[in-house]
Amino acid sequence: MQRTRSTVPSPNCHPPHSDDRRALALLALALLAGFAAYANGLIGAFQFDDHNVIVNSERVHSLSAWWRATSHGGLRPLLNLTYTLNWLASGGAPLAFHLFNLLAHLIATACVFALARAFMRRYPQAGDADAIAAWTALLFAVHPLHSEAITYISGRSTLLMTTFYLGALVYYARAEEGQLRHRLAALGLFVLAMLTKESALLFPFALLVWDWSTGTPWRLAPRRQWPFWALCLILALALLFHPGYWSLIQASVHTRDFAESLPTQLYSSTALLGKLFWPAGLDIDPDWPTLASLTDALPQALLFAGGALLAVWLRRRRPWLTLALLWLLIHLLLPNIFFPRADIANERQMVWADWPVFLCIAVELRRYLRPAAGWAVVIACALLLGAITHARNETYGSEIALWQDTARHSPDKARVFNNLGYVLQSAGRLDEARQAYQHALALQPDYLKAGNNLDRLNGATSGN
Repeated sequence: MQRTRSTVPSPNCHPPHSDDRRALALLALALLAGFAAYANGLIGAFQFDDHNVIVNSERVHSLSAWWRATSHGGLRPLLNLTYTLNWLASGGAPLAFHLFNLLAHLIATACVFALARAFMRRYPQAGDADAIAAWTALLFAVHPLHSEAITYISGRSTLLMTTFYLGALVYYARAEEGQLRHRLAALGLFVLAMLTKESALLFPFALLVWDWSTGTPWRLAPRRQWPFWALCLILALALLFHPGYWSLIQASVHTRDFAESLPTQLYSSTALLGKLFWPAGLDIDPDWPTLASLTDALPQALLFAGGALLAVWLRRRRPWLTLALLWLLIHLLLPNIFFPRADIANERQMVWADWPVFLCIAVELRRYLRPAAGWAVVIACALLLGAITHARNETYGSEIALWQDTARHSPDKARVFNNLGYVLQSAGRLDEARQAYQHALALQPDYLKAGNNLDRLNGATSGN
């Protein structure tokens, strides 16, 4: 009796290529959809952190200032260089910044298309790789959960890092064909991602997930991955000896200990996943609790543990699900568990964590629906998501609109009302600003910033 052969192909097994012109046409469709969904965000204003890192930051207002800051220990030099170039090109107007963010998103979309196509060419039994890649990229391009990374200018740190990160993975996948230039390109893009945001240190773990999901034999994986692990170690040591980053680590240690970080991130990551499938109530400053014990997040812990077990169990039957589950575990949970921030989590994190989820959706649609029906479902979803994205972008049109919207979704968070009061005061709406500050203090009586803002507002108005 003949044995059934494994469905996991060898890393050197490549099905015949699809028509490249068709692939380019499908990619163009996804890019056009992404542009249409996010185009109205180009008129957005500077918001919140934009003022600290761009508008009021002299270090990004000239190349000489940028170089002085970088040479004296400034973090994220490539990110700040893009801010400087945008500032010089536009004279400080936000349009150039928004154009850059949108371009970075479209390049990231092209990377998602390339990764989905490369992955599915290994599994021709799952269906048309080009169509699956197009559906994956289309959903990624228009999803409103990415608006914080794209329309919010300061979200560029995650967006641009993701673009380089995914680009490095694209060239890593191509380097399987033995082309040295692809491996060097992957290493170079990894460095650029690190110069944009330190979270890119997770890239070697992404390679582990990619190789295991694609069925790369373990005897080959170390030979392909070792340059990236070596570079990761060098970059990690450089960060540890960097005075600016060391101060961030110390602040992180005092934010939340591991016993609090784990359940807190389990809870917030589950909430972000929920928004991926039901993108209602998007919020730039969500009011998520800090949990003190793992028992407080037991359902979420069981969900992620079950996902990890499912990823192992389905590796041969549904490797795309393995890729999605393990990618989420690494990119959604790990960063903020070990390096907690003042903000528990942000929607912008999903821009580098969710693309394999869209790949899974595309594959399963292709397996169970006829091509015409699959296209109909994906286009309908893209239109709906694009409409939500368009509406979400409008809230970024002014600072007041954004913080009023945030206050509706986080009505019990004092910081939200303090920020709302500040932008109202800047707009001359003093009575409304006073009410916002008072509400912030009612929610948190010891909130020093709101108290100081209210005192200054009362002092200014009493003198008139």
